[in-house]
Amino acid sequence: MERRFPEQDQVLGHANGQYVPNGKMYFDKIGKREILLNTPIFDHFHLQSYGPENEWEWRLQDVHGGIGVYPRGGYWYISNDFKLLLENFSIAPSYHFYETRLLYKGKKLVYWIFQFPINPLENYNYKKSEYYLDGERVTGLKNADEYDAYDDDIWKKTKKKIEWKKLVLQDTYDFSIGIDGSKIVSENLKDAIEKMQLKGFIFSALAYEVVAPASEAIK
Repeated sequence: MERRFPEQDQVLGHANGQYVPNGKMYFDKIGKREILLNTPIFDHFHLQSYGPENEWEWRLQDVHGGIGVYPRGGYWYISNDFKLLLENFSIAPSYHFYETRLLYKGKKLVYWIFQFPINPLENYNYKKSEYYLDGERVTGLKNADEYDAYDDDIWKKTKKKIEWKKLVLQDTYDFSIGIDGSKIVSENLKDAIEKMQLKGFIFSALAYEVVAPASEAIK
């Protein structure tokens, strides 16, 4: 997500839901990775940054982060256009969209909280993936719980991180979460975002290979 714009000397505004009725109650639950069904339309959010208030609305993107009263953790605040596009692609489970209204320059727009796939580690094939510690390949870990426990133990004892070379997914998705928290998109989804000229996205190569079950690399 594009956040800073040195040429304009501006900082992107993020979504604040401080005026949403009971917003903190809902957002605290979402921030704890709960998926809430049948929620009301969250009306309304506004954009806010750490700059002067008269600069908060200088730029509207199809993706924003959160500030103030907002779910903590892995969530994006996205436009209706981006939400409709995502619905035509496969997203790793489990995820959810929450309808909101964004008050922007005196008008209310349809925007959504996009709750990222929960527990992305469960979508990895640990037996086929390749990851190393001090140059030695780590083997024998069969699932997310075993990997998480091993990773936590190694960090506590040595302050060293596991280095991934190849991430093999259990299933093929156009949108998923990488081991380093990066958002992984398929070439098709990337092309669709660029074709629609949606604003606010930056694409870069991953430091490791991502492989779908059919052995088709996702770049």
